[in-house]
Amino acid sequence: MNKTYFIILSLLLFNLHFLNAQEYETKTKNEKIGITFSSFGENDVFRFDELDGAASYNGDYFYTLGITYVYPFNKWLEGETGIEYSKHNIIIQPNLPPDIDNSSREENFALVNIPLTLRVNFLKYFFVNGGLIADIDGSTNSSIDNQTGIGALLGLSIKYDFNFGISAFVNPYTKIHSLIPFQVEQYHQRIWENGIRIGITYDLRKMK
Repeated sequence: MNKTYFIILSLLLFNLHFLNAQEYETKTKNEKIGITFSSFGENDVFRFDELDGAASYNGDYFYTLGITYVYPFNKWLEGETGIEYSKHNIIIQPNLPPDIDNSSREENFALVNIPLTLRVNFLKYFFVNGGLIADIDGSTNSSIDNQTGIGALLGLSIKYDFNFGISAFVNPYTKIHSLIPFQVEQYHQRIWENGIRIGITYDLRKMK
Protein backbone atom coordinates (compact mmCIF):
# COMPACT_ATOMS: atom_id res chain seq x y z
CA MET A 1 0.00 0.00 0.00
CA ASN A 2 2.89 2.41 0.76
CA LYS A 3 4.17 1.79 -2.77
CA THR A 4 0.73 2.63 -4.15
CA TYR A 5 0.59 5.95 -2.29
CA PHE A 6 4.13 6.77 -3.45
CA ILE A 7 3.25 6.16 -7.12
CA ILE A 8 0.11 8.30 -6.98
CA LEU A 9 1.83 11.11 -5.07
CA SER A 10 4.67 11.07 -7.61
CA LEU A 11 2.18 11.42 -10.46
CA LEU A 12 0.55 14.41 -8.78
CA LEU A 13 3.84 16.15 -8.00
CA PHE A 14 5.14 15.55 -11.53
CA ASN A 15 1.95 16.95 -13.02
CA LEU A 16 2.04 20.07 -10.82
CA HIS A 17 5.73 20.60 -11.58
CA PHE A 18 5.08 20.29 -15.31
CA LEU A 19 2.22 22.77 -15.22
CA ASN A 20 4.13 25.28 -13.10
CA ALA A 21 7.16 25.02 -15.39
CA GLN A 22 5.07 26.26 -18.30
CA GLU A 23 4.64 29.60 -16.47
CA TYR A 24 8.06 30.72 -17.62
CA GLU A 25 7.04 30.50 -21.27
CA THR A 26 4.58 33.41 -21.06
CA LYS A 27 3.29 35.94 -18.58
CA THR A 28 -0.22 36.03 -20.00
CA LYS A 29 -1.44 32.61 -18.85
CA ASN A 30 -4.64 32.74 -16.83
CA GLU A 31 -4.29 29.91 -14.33
CA LYS A 32 -7.44 29.14 -12.36
CA ILE A 33 -8.22 27.49 -9.07
CA GLY A 34 -11.67 26.50 -7.85
CA ILE A 35 -14.06 24.10 -6.16
CA THR A 36 -16.31 21.41 -7.65
CA PHE A 37 -19.23 19.20 -6.64
CA SER A 38 -20.35 16.07 -8.49
CA SER A 39 -23.52 13.98 -8.13
CA PHE A 40 -26.96 13.89 -9.83
CA GLY A 41 -26.37 10.61 -11.63
CA GLU A 42 -25.78 6.88 -11.35
CA ASN A 43 -23.10 4.66 -9.88
CA ASP A 44 -22.78 0.92 -10.37
CA VAL A 45 -20.45 -2.05 -9.85
CA PHE A 46 -19.47 -4.18 -12.85
CA ARG A 47 -16.97 -6.78 -14.00
CA PHE A 48 -15.54 -7.16 -17.48
CA ASP A 49 -16.47 -10.87 -17.17
CA GLU A 50 -19.68 -11.19 -15.18
CA LEU A 51 -20.17 -14.29 -12.98
CA ASP A 52 -23.26 -16.49 -13.17
CA GLY A 53 -25.08 -16.62 -9.85
CA ALA A 54 -23.21 -13.65 -8.36
CA ALA A 55 -24.95 -11.01 -6.26
CA SER A 56 -26.41 -8.01 -8.05
CA TYR A 57 -25.24 -4.46 -7.32
CA ASN A 58 -27.39 -1.36 -7.66
CA GLY A 59 -26.13 2.17 -7.19
CA ASP A 60 -27.83 4.10 -4.39
CA TYR A 61 -26.07 7.49 -4.39
CA PHE A 62 -22.69 9.15 -4.65
CA TYR A 63 -21.15 12.60 -4.32
CA THR A 64 -17.74 14.13 -4.89
CA LEU A 65 -16.17 17.30 -3.47
CA GLY A 66 -13.05 18.65 -5.12
CA ILE A 67 -10.44 21.35 -5.47
CA THR A 68 -9.38 21.95 -9.08
CA TYR A 69 -6.45 23.70 -10.76
CA VAL A 70 -6.63 24.68 -14.44
CA TYR A 71 -3.64 25.72 -16.53
CA PRO A 72 -4.05 26.94 -20.15
CA PHE A 73 -1.46 25.78 -22.69
CA ASN A 74 -3.07 27.95 -25.36
CA LYS A 75 -6.49 29.41 -26.20
CA TRP A 76 -8.14 26.06 -26.85
CA LEU A 77 -6.21 23.55 -24.70
CA GLU A 78 -5.98 23.46 -20.89
CA GLY A 79 -4.65 21.00 -18.33
CA GLU A 80 -6.66 20.23 -15.20
CA THR A 81 -5.64 18.52 -11.98
CA GLY A 82 -6.51 18.75 -8.28
CA ILE A 83 -7.81 16.45 -5.59
CA GLU A 84 -11.30 15.07 -4.89
CA TYR A 85 -13.07 13.16 -2.13
CA SER A 86 -15.85 10.76 -3.22
CA LYS A 87 -18.43 8.84 -1.18
CA HIS A 88 -20.35 5.95 -2.79
CA ASN A 89 -23.27 3.91 -1.49
CA ILE A 90 -24.22 0.63 -3.21
CA ILE A 91 -27.15 -1.75 -2.59
CA ILE A 92 -26.12 -5.44 -2.75
CA GLN A 93 -28.76 -8.08 -3.46
CA PRO A 94 -27.44 -11.61 -2.70
CA ASN A 95 -28.33 -14.43 -5.09
CA LEU A 96 -29.28 -17.14 -2.57
CA PRO A 97 -31.80 -20.00 -2.42
CA PRO A 98 -35.31 -19.08 -1.19
CA ASP A 99 -34.80 -20.81 2.17
CA ILE A 100 -31.81 -18.57 3.03
CA ASP A 101 -32.14 -14.92 4.00
CA ASN A 102 -31.37 -12.94 0.87
CA SER A 103 -32.22 -9.49 2.17
CA SER A 104 -30.41 -6.65 0.44
CA ARG A 105 -27.74 -4.70 2.29
CA GLU A 106 -25.91 -1.41 1.88
CA GLU A 107 -22.21 -1.06 1.21
CA ASN A 108 -20.38 2.25 1.22
CA PHE A 109 -16.82 3.28 0.56
CA ALA A 110 -14.76 6.42 0.05
CA LEU A 111 -12.24 7.31 -2.66
CA VAL A 112 -9.62 10.02 -3.01
CA ASN A 113 -9.22 10.95 -6.68
CA ILE A 114 -6.42 12.85 -8.40
CA PRO A 115 -7.49 13.78 -11.95
CA LEU A 116 -4.89 14.30 -14.68
CA THR A 117 -6.99 15.58 -17.57
CA LEU A 118 -7.16 17.91 -20.55
CA ARG A 119 -9.84 20.40 -21.59
CA VAL A 120 -10.43 21.18 -25.26
CA ASN A 121 -12.34 24.47 -25.58
CA PHE A 122 -14.60 25.22 -28.53
CA LEU A 123 -17.35 27.70 -29.52
CA LYS A 124 -16.40 29.96 -26.55
CA TYR A 125 -18.88 28.39 -24.10
CA PHE A 126 -18.03 24.67 -24.32
CA PHE A 127 -15.23 22.24 -23.61
CA VAL A 128 -14.63 18.49 -23.86
CA ASN A 129 -12.63 17.06 -20.97
CA GLY A 130 -11.00 13.68 -20.55
CA GLY A 131 -8.01 11.84 -19.16
CA LEU A 132 -6.87 9.66 -16.30
CA ILE A 133 -7.72 9.48 -12.59
CA ALA A 134 -5.44 8.19 -9.85
CA ASP A 135 -7.75 6.53 -7.29
CA ILE A 136 -6.98 5.76 -3.64
CA ASP A 137 -9.57 3.56 -1.93
CA GLY A 138 -9.92 4.57 1.72
CA SER A 139 -12.13 1.61 2.69
CA THR A 140 -10.78 -1.02 5.06
CA ASN A 141 -13.49 -3.70 5.19
CA SER A 142 -15.61 -3.21 2.07
CA SER A 143 -16.91 -6.32 0.29
CA ILE A 144 -16.37 -4.52 -3.04
CA ASP A 145 -12.91 -5.00 -4.54
CA ASN A 146 -10.34 -2.34 -3.72
CA GLN A 147 -10.56 0.55 -6.20
CA THR A 148 -7.00 1.86 -5.81
CA GLY A 149 -5.57 2.22 -9.29
CA ILE A 150 -5.86 4.22 -12.49
CA GLY A 151 -9.26 5.18 -13.87
CA ALA A 152 -10.53 7.26 -16.77
CA LEU A 153 -13.13 9.95 -17.45
CA LEU A 154 -14.77 11.69 -20.38
CA GLY A 155 -17.12 14.67 -20.28
CA LEU A 156 -18.72 17.58 -22.13
CA SER A 157 -19.21 20.94 -20.43
CA ILE A 158 -20.89 24.29 -20.84
CA LYS A 159 -19.11 27.24 -19.21
CA TYR A 160 -19.31 30.99 -18.74
CA ASP A 161 -16.42 33.35 -17.95
CA PHE A 162 -17.37 36.51 -16.06
CA ASN A 163 -15.37 39.71 -16.54
CA PHE A 164 -14.36 39.87 -12.85
CA GLY A 165 -12.43 36.58 -12.93
CA ILE A 166 -15.03 34.02 -11.91
CA SER A 167 -15.86 31.15 -14.27
CA ALA A 168 -18.71 28.67 -13.79
CA PHE A 169 -19.29 25.36 -15.55
CA VAL A 170 -21.69 22.41 -15.68
CA ASN A 171 -19.97 19.21 -16.75
CA PRO A 172 -21.89 15.96 -17.49
CA TYR A 173 -19.37 13.09 -17.46
CA THR A 174 -18.74 9.35 -17.40
CA LYS A 175 -16.06 7.92 -15.13
CA ILE A 176 -14.64 4.41 -14.57
CA HIS A 177 -12.64 3.80 -11.40
CA SER A 178 -9.86 1.22 -11.10
CA LEU A 179 -9.69 0.59 -14.84
CA ILE A 180 -6.12 -0.54 -14.12
CA PRO A 181 -6.23 -1.78 -10.48
CA PHE A 182 -3.12 -1.86 -8.31
CA GLN A 183 -4.50 -4.81 -6.31
CA VAL A 184 -5.72 -7.25 -8.92
CA GLU A 185 -8.46 -9.69 -7.90
CA GLN A 186 -9.86 -12.46 -10.04
CA TYR A 187 -12.90 -11.01 -11.85
CA HIS A 188 -12.02 -7.63 -10.41
CA GLN A 189 -14.96 -5.31 -9.71
CA ARG A 190 -14.91 -1.74 -10.97
CA ILE A 191 -17.05 1.30 -10.19
CA TRP A 192 -18.79 3.03 -13.07
CA GLU A 193 -20.05 6.56 -12.45
CA ASN A 194 -22.25 8.74 -14.62
CA GLY A 195 -23.02 12.18 -13.20
CA ILE A 196 -22.87 15.95 -13.43
CA ARG A 197 -20.01 18.06 -12.06
CA ILE A 198 -20.59 21.72 -11.30
CA GLY A 199 -17.77 24.08 -10.48
CA ILE A 200 -16.58 27.62 -9.93
CA THR A 201 -13.03 28.75 -10.67
CA TYR A 202 -11.18 32.02 -10.12
CA ASP A 203 -8.61 33.55 -12.47
CA LEU A 204 -5.40 33.94 -10.46
CA ARG A 205 -4.29 36.91 -12.59
CA LYS A 206 -6.93 38.98 -10.80
CA MET A 207 -4.94 38.60 -7.58
CA LYS A 208 -1.82 40.26 -9.02
